[in-house]
Amino acid sequence: MAELEAWMRVRPPLEVSLVDAERTVDAWQSGGVKGILLGPLRFDTRLQDASTLADIRALGTLPPGEGQHVPAFAPNPTIYRRYGVVTPPTPEPDLEERFSALGKFLDLAKRKSMAVWLIDPGDGMVGPDPDTDSIPDDLDHRLLVDDAWRRAFLARMTDAVERVPQADGIVLTRPAWGWSAGMSGPGDLLGPLPPDAGPLAAELGLDLGRLEAALERLRTRIRKLTREAARLGANGGAFGTATMLGLDPGIVSFFAFRARALSRFALAVHDVTDRISKARGRELKFGVSPPSPSFAPLAGYDFPGLATICDLVVPRLGIHHRGHDGIYGIVSLWVAALNGWSSSLWEAESFEATAALTGISLPSTEPGAKPGARMVSQKEFDRGYPEAFWREVVEAEARRTVAQADGYPWRALPMVAGGRRPMGGEAIGASDFRRLLEAIRDGGVRQVVHYDHARLTAGEWSVLSEFSGSAWRAGSGYEPPDL
Repeated sequence: MAELEAWMRVRPPLEVSLVDAERTVDAWQSGGVKGILLGPLRFDTRLQDASTLADIRALGTLPPGEGQHVPAFAPNPTIYRRYGVVTPPTPEPDLEERFSALGKFLDLAKRKSMAVWLIDPGDGMVGPDPDTDSIPDDLDHRLLVDDAWRRAFLARMTDAVERVPQADGIVLTRPAWGWSAGMSGPGDLLGPLPPDAGPLAAELGLDLGRLEAALERLRTRIRKLTREAARLGANGGAFGTATMLGLDPGIVSFFAFRARALSRFALAVHDVTDRISKARGRELKFGVSPPSPSFAPLAGYDFPGLATICDLVVPRLGIHHRGHDGIYGIVSLWVAALNGWSSSLWEAESFEATAALTGISLPSTEPGAKPGARMVSQKEFDRGYPEAFWREVVEAEARRTVAQADGYPWRALPMVAGGRRPMGGEAIGASDFRRLLEAIRDGGVRQVVHYDHARLTAGEWSVLSEFSGSAWRAGSGYEPPDL
């Protein structure tokens, strides 16, 4: 019996998974792949003439670029008129032949009994202004507070589902509130609330002016932490953290507003999936993809409420340093921000305050560190992962993932990555990728999804297939893309 079931995410460049589709799907079946997360639905205009993986590799690395990754399908204007929103432009060049190849790829997967879910189903939407087709930096905020933007998202999502009849469900990666530190924009926990959030706040029984005042007090409190406050907050649980933030009921209301707004959006999407299910006579399931469980509440995810509507929870459980969505990288950003804001904090106290805010307290990586010793210096992030990290941090995040899924392991699907640039971060070798999967399994999770098939390395596929099916070996006919 497989130790874990594997899924694969197919994300741009989608062409990587299409150039030898039958061989790829056969290899996935042998390796125990049970499902596909597909999206965003975009093709790369640089790959128009690519017919083999060698053609794609000849172009070098393929980072996303403006005017290069274009929506994969032409919109159905009827759907957008139904929602009363602007119809997105038809992509150029004509991509219908390539989209047909994508459909055949998905048909192959379905014949192998693989589930197909769309992730980022609203990608390719445009805003309510017919004269502007650019997407703003604060799109997440607009989706949360503006009904016109929300309808534009729902229209695009509906269009995508109708164009991909193989889809069994959808997974949202957005919207979410900012939850990082020191970014001074929509992605920052301390970034400003949308100025047009007043009607939504009133609808939720709150006052925007008071929420903005509470946010300002939160900024002041976090940016001027004392050593004593940081130490008292560390390891003090929820009440210790509340004390560190001044026992301020307004700050509690600020976080409650974020959670209620996000849940309101998720419920609106869930209602649409119900309507689509009835129209097509087959259930369209619903899921969300938050940050790693300890960071999800900062982004506004209220899982005691959301768990009742989620068929799948797909946390981005990265462990890497730098890049995005990795535990080491996120903690490092918070430590650096706290240390930069407050002249009274030593680096060790910044680690303690970060632990109080996020719940993540990292084991020391210093050679010869005593059992129970914690990280106290940024340089420790580049010294790898001690044994305690897998047991105390990754296993705990896996258990929280199952809890987010209302206690059902088969509703939990952590997203993992290793290889040369996992989610844009520092490299993770095959041995650490194996320890990651072992810790997730030991935490009670029963399935995982690899973050990106196009970046899948031979080492990762060898380890993942060993956990989920027949272990892959080089020379078997299928070679992981490893772009």
